[in-house]
Amino acid sequence: MGAIGAGPFENDDALDFLDELEESEQDVRRRKVETALARVVRASGYIEAPTMSEAVAAAAVVAACDDFEAVIGERNVPRWIDEDPIEVDERLEELATQALHRALKSDDNELWELWADGDGGERFATKVTHLLDALGD
Repeated sequence: MGAIGAGPFENDDALDFLDELEESEQDVRRRKVETALARVVRASGYIEAPTMSEAVAAAAVVAACDDFEAVIGERNVPRWIDEDPIEVDERLEELATQALHRALKSDDNELWELWADGDGGERFATKVTHLLDALGD
């Protein structure tokens, strides 16, 4: 049975992405986070749930590496985020913010549709909004 939850690190796609990051060197982690965010921000069409799940997890990584309190209380937070965080700059924060706003668009992403269909849209939106707040948006 797969992992499923409203938090940024509570589904199989997000957990697989975190495993990939954990196995990477810090500079590679940053590039992978940036790539996951940019893939969603630059997408012109419908975004599948796995792609959006990775982007939400990547945005949570950005928020947590900037201020670990952003993920206090979340499940499955990797230790390296606190012990060896990636370097976060304004550009990366902006990409994370844009990706999270895209996650809340109901008309073009499967992850939102899955949560809304299961009456979990409010929980998912609350988690995403918390990350946006942590990023200063």
